[in-house]
Amino acid sequence: MATYLPEGGMNLISYKLGEIEVIDQRTKPLYGERKGGLGALIGPHFHQREEISKGYDTSLFPHIAKGIKAGRKDPFSHGIGRYVPWKFVSSETQIKAKLCGDDLYKGVPLKIFEGQDFIMTYEARLLPTGLFIEYKVESEKPSVIGLHYYYVLSGKGNIHGTVQKEYRENKEWKSLPKTWTKGEENHLDFSLPQEADYGFLPVKKTPNDHDYHLILDTETYSLHIDYIAASDQEISYQVFHPKDATYVCIEPLSAKDPSHPTLNRSTLEVKLEIFSPLHPKKN
Repeated sequence: MATYLPEGGMNLISYKLGEIEVIDQRTKPLYGERKGGLGALIGPHFHQREEISKGYDTSLFPHIAKGIKAGRKDPFSHGIGRYVPWKFVSSETQIKAKLCGDDLYKGVPLKIFEGQDFIMTYEARLLPTGLFIEYKVESEKPSVIGLHYYYVLSGKGNIHGTVQKEYRENKEWKSLPKTWTKGEENHLDFSLPQEADYGFLPVKKTPNDHDYHLILDTETYSLHIDYIAASDQEISYQVFHPKDATYVCIEPLSAKDPSHPTLNRSTLEVKLEIFSPLHPKKN
């Protein structure tokens, strides 16, 4: 079962297989504070921008004053998409939503807050084989979209995937440590709950593979993440796990370096499938 809150930033507030919940419900306070946590979106920009949009009444968003006191420069970290209502239509198994720069929030066009015009669309279908998501953006300036979902991590875990030999830490590209590959070249075997805020460049196992494949194994569930983007040259994912956090974020992104995107048009297609420890897993 997948539950969305389109009027609250198109947040995926719950995704379950039976009684297994993979969205960390303990991050609800973060959602209430500044629309982070749970199943937050990224777009049309990633994290903190260097050029901050201005020229609007900051009191329109209660979280901005708290962010300034905390030292945050960008009032809309990860893009305006997560902070405002989306227009949508839905059924029991599908939802389609749209957000445009000309849409108004308390009388102000969203492009004023974001600093550029844009159109974003989000479609999700819930099938027996998982949750299928198609997320798109067209923008005036280079942009990026992604999923910043906070997955439950109640103990130890591992992230598996085929990756390039370099990873990104802040703005610096570094060689993959051998402790992250367990001796298998290009195979990421990242142990949790170690701290992380790293960017990785995925590789398809074979040239004929349709998509990229990641696995999050935890003590209570396994999550398979399959995804593709419009450009294989502009795709990455971020792993984010702060010290002592009850969650880990694995964020598919439509840019190689999300802080410096190059595309004005991006598509991200993602499939999320939950497996119980009692259920057989894919090879």
